[in-house]
Amino acid sequence: MTDVPEWLGLVQYSEHHWSFELTSPLGRGDGKLYGGTGLAAVVALQEIVTGRDALWTTVQFAGSANPGDRLDCEVEVLAEGRRNSQLRVTVRVNDMIVLAALGAAGVHTDSPLQVQVPTMPVVPDPDHSNEWFGRMQNPNPGRRGWAELCEMRQVDVPDNAFMMWGRMRNQPVSRPALAFMADFVPVSVARAGGAPGAGISLDNSMRFGRLVETDWVLYDFDPLLATGGYLHGGVRVWAQDGTLLGYASQTAAGFIPVANA
Repeated sequence: MTDVPEWLGLVQYSEHHWSFELTSPLGRGDGKLYGGTGLAAVVALQEIVTGRDALWTTVQFAGSANPGDRLDCEVEVLAEGRRNSQLRVTVRVNDMIVLAALGAAGVHTDSPLQVQVPTMPVVPDPDHSNEWFGRMQNPNPGRRGWAELCEMRQVDVPDNAFMMWGRMRNQPVSRPALAFMADFVPVSVARAGGAPGAGISLDNSMRFGRLVETDWVLYDFDPLLATGGYLHGGVRVWAQDGTLLGYASQTAAGFIPVANA
């Protein structure tokens, strides 16, 4: 069994059931469930239950949770083969479904086909980038939300482009950690349209490559479109050595200030 990430607070109480409490570090600045937490918890459970590396995960948000709520996670292994496992995860608060997820985990092998198509952009390093908190961050120092667990630094790039360096505080890089820090795609779409907006996630999805050791991770956002009040986009996730660690995507209901709407 894969080690349980302590920062998520996951506790097992039966063969197929786990739970965690929505504490301040797992929430937004307003205390509500942070979308990256939902994706990270599902990725972690995929790896814990199967003992295999998460390959892809998609989370559909059907509800939210409040500070202090206990989120119950039911993990179903739908199929398990020699190399791949297919899973479904349902997360509830009491009888209310908060999220439903599908994903796969697998065993990496030495394949004759090894290719990485995109190339990591050349950008200023983290030491020359400014710390970033985002619109959903509460200025109350007693409730910093996700910023209690990770540090994000915005890269200075032109033309409303949006890139950030990210790292977990006192935690190694892992697939759950990569997923946790990827939940800013709606911000990138709003910025591409010249608005300081954000969004409420309808889904968070991610596909993973192999992990390599890296201190910082570059989130290279790929905004696609904003239409009908919804924001769509993705983000390439890079190690400092240029290895593509994964690709995340989101659709969100846009949250744009009235002055910019």
